[in-house]
Amino acid sequence: MGIHRRNRQGRVNWLTVVLVLLLAVVGLWAKLFLPYYIDYLNMREVVKSSAMEWYANQVEASARTRLTQQLGVKGIDYVTIDDCTFTQAGLTQTVGCAWSVTVYYPFTKYYKRLDFSSTFEVDERGDVTEY
Repeated sequence: MGIHRRNRQGRVNWLTVVLVLLLAVVGLWAKLFLPYYIDYLNMREVVKSSAMEWYANQVEASARTRLTQQLGVKGIDYVTIDDCTFTQAGLTQTVGCAWSVTVYYPFTKYYKRLDFSSTFEVDERGDVTEY
């Protein structure tokens, strides 16, 4: 009278196979795309701090220096100062950067271009607005 257990040695559990394949695909997509989205979040911080630096010192060169330094600190080497604009309209300073990266799908000839941009404006009162 005891509990009889079935012995399933050698049998494939298809649900496990499907879940492992799904996990592999999600992992591959994360490896391809996630670093660029993390860099986008870091660039938002870099652009904002650069705009605030310009407002604090009222010198555009200090904002450019801050942006260049922060790009190095964050390790974002594919975005340069040439990808960014610094404009002043009256008492409002605006710093914006736009860049793109090309991601190639492994084992194929296909690729995807990812376009990013980040723009921050600081008005005469020091209020920061993101566009």
